[in-house]
Amino acid sequence: MAITLTAPKAAVFPAAEVEKSIREVLAQQAADQAVLRASAPNSPGSTVGPSWEPEIDSLVAVEVICAVEELLGIKLPATFSPRGGYDSVEACVNDLMSETKLAWTEVTKEKQTNDQ
Repeated sequence: MAITLTAPKAAVFPAAEVEKSIREVLAQQAADQAVLRASAPNSPGSTVGPSWEPEIDSLVAVEVICAVEELLGIKLPATFSPRGGYDSVEACVNDLMSETKLAWTEVTKEKQTNDQ
């Protein structure tokens, strides 16, 4: 699990800002996906995508992770994005919040140790 520090922007994990960023990116991606689905022809009798599609696919999860990295100024490991994505927005938010907080804590501890 390689986490690299560019420059943490705060000494305390900014949970509210991280959650807001995650939800904003998810909302934008959902809006973009809705436009794409509306313009794509549906198969007869189908009004939604295939049943195997997750609500939050792995590409969207990567977009969210990039936004969080930019917000916090840290590089998160690629393992943060699960294969196949997430079944719900809440699952995505909860997972990424807990994983990001763990990574943030590790990075800030490393920085404090190096600064001593």
